[in-house]
Amino acid sequence: MHDLRSPLLSVANAVAILMDMMPETRVDDSIVVECLRAMATCSQLMQHIVSDMLDFERIDSGKLVLVPAAMRVSQLLKAVAATFSGLAAAKGVMLRLVPLLPDLEHTVFIGDVRRLQQCVNNGVS
Repeated sequence: MHDLRSPLLSVANAVAILMDMMPETRVDDSIVVECLRAMATCSQLMQHIVSDMLDFERIDSGKLVLVPAAMRVSQLLKAVAATFSGLAAAKGVMLRLVPLLPDLEHTVFIGDVRRLQQCVNNGVS
């Protein structure tokens, strides 16, 4: 269940930031866009986690199917940063994404993106 707590708190923090903004704030304001992206990333992550929880019988029976797909590590890390940036800011912690080596920035890897994102999220949380 702790896998749901971090993205849920990030969504709550993004909503709080948006609610504290002045009514005349434009939707295309950079902070609004950042909050909306974080909320979208977190809600997708929570949907995947809930889906995995509902499929728990598959995990117990050893029938969990990994879904290998092409991915870039940079995109994975940006999604994790979006998930935790609001939560980190609320706790007064600076979350910094260190640039990857140029060769890794655009390298495509094959892996189960959802499972890898969940692992990295657990490490960050």
